[in-house]
Amino acid sequence: MGIFAVFLVSMIISSYYNAMRKVDLQKTRKAEFGKVQFKGKVINYRTYKFMNKPAYQVCVKLDSSNVNSLYIYNENDALKIKNGIATFSAGYLINILGPIDSVAVNIDNSGKVYFHYKAKAWDEHPLGFDPNGLQKSDLNYCN
Repeated sequence: MGIFAVFLVSMIISSYYNAMRKVDLQKTRKAEFGKVQFKGKVINYRTYKFMNKPAYQVCVKLDSSNVNSLYIYNENDALKIKNGIATFSAGYLINILGPIDSVAVNIDNSGKVYFHYKAKAWDEHPLGFDPNGLQKSDLNYCN
């Protein structure tokens, strides 16, 4: 019974610290690029392996954006906006849906990233651009 109690307390403490880390990460992201808004259509992508699964990087031709250029590369985020094209990792490739068709980021300061697929499906994520194994030089793929 004592081992179970210790296990339960450790799970609760671990969950708490994990939640606090996520809150801190979102605060950092909001300070770093929380006002950035853009949307556009994917014009190119490339697949690569990350943790033995197929991931992909996208090139998005921006229809609208409130920034002309932006470069962020750190352990939490990788995003480049230059010459009207945004470059970032779109995560793992979902074979059923295929690659994303268009993107809407933080529209009306929603704090969300929306991926739209050709199959009329869409996916919503908290504002962030996880590198998913991208190297700094990979951000030059699109331009």
